[in-house]
Amino acid sequence: MKRSVIALVSAGAVTLALGGYAVGATRHDGASERSATCQQANEDFEKRAGQFRKHKQREYRDADYADSVSASWAVESTKVKILSLMVVQNPTCFGAGTRATAAYLQQHRTEGEQDAAACELAAVPSEYCTIAVD
Repeated sequence: MKRSVIALVSAGAVTLALGGYAVGATRHDGASERSATCQQANEDFEKRAGQFRKHKQREYRDADYADSVSASWAVESTKVKILSLMVVQNPTCFGAGTRATAAYLQQHRTEGEQDAAACELAAVPSEYCTIAVD
């Protein structure tokens, strides 16, 4: 009787151990998939944010360029919305400050408010970021 109880308990312990391993392995694959997704989202975000920063720096340094670009505020606004959508669609990949700024940009604000939030989101140095005053 004792041998059968010991065999039954041992079989149960082995089953639990194998089940735990299977669950752990499954969760690990999900974590690596999420990690790859976050890496891609962060790379895309940094690439687009870098382009936005370069644009702002060039706009600051070159008055003729700034005048020609001022008419394309809609294009700049669209670029900022894309950045904010990347963050909103991948919330676990970005920090709380970035998520809050992106959520703020998703609301329709004035041009000046959007300028300030866009500079914050893309980490544009303040000296390159002109804020429109309505």
